[in-house]
Amino acid sequence: LEQACAANDEKQKMAFPQQVTVFHGQRPPNITPRQYIERIATYSGCSPCCLVMGMKYLDALRLKDPIYELNSLNFHRLVLTSVLIAAKFVDDFYYSNGYWAKVGGVKVDELNDMETEFLFLSSFNLHVRRAEYDAFVKELQQRAASGAPDPSVLSHGMSRLAINTTTPTGSVGTPWGGSSDGTPHGVTPSGVTPPP
Repeated sequence: LEQACAANDEKQKMAFPQQVTVFHGQRPPNITPRQYIERIATYSGCSPCCLVMGMKYLDALRLKDPIYELNSLNFHRLVLTSVLIAAKFVDDFYYSNGYWAKVGGVKVDELNDMETEFLFLSSFNLHVRRAEYDAFVKELQQRAASGAPDPSVLSHGMSRLAINTTTPTGSVGTPWGGSSDGTPHGVTPSGVTPPP
């Protein structure tokens, strides 16, 4: 993911005018894509298949419009939103948007807007057939095994990610680090308790 984001950052620098969506942040977060996905996997309480489904949704969105290729300014918001939507669609139990916003380090109003935008962009087409899901998992595994950076690959390395389905005790902290309050926009994830 880091390689794909860096390559897409270079492509976007050459684009004029630079296109900005609701998913673009003002600056890159102080967390790697891998750390961010691990954070979501650890604290969201979603099933591991939601991570795959989220990547599948992102892949479909990217194919529909290349402006949604992952880069350092949008990966965190696109990944958070797509996995949230997958959890709501697939899992019987999921946490509120307020909780997800704290896990992701964004305002709940922003997450609500991004969720709505993502659903309309995908035409509310969330169902993925089992054969399509299995083929996508195999594709992710092949991408990870090849190790070759591909700027269009938004989920490069996903199958290497060891998804921890157990959650540690304590608060979720913050993905942003570096600032005294820990997150942009005054969000304080330290009050979030991880799922049981």
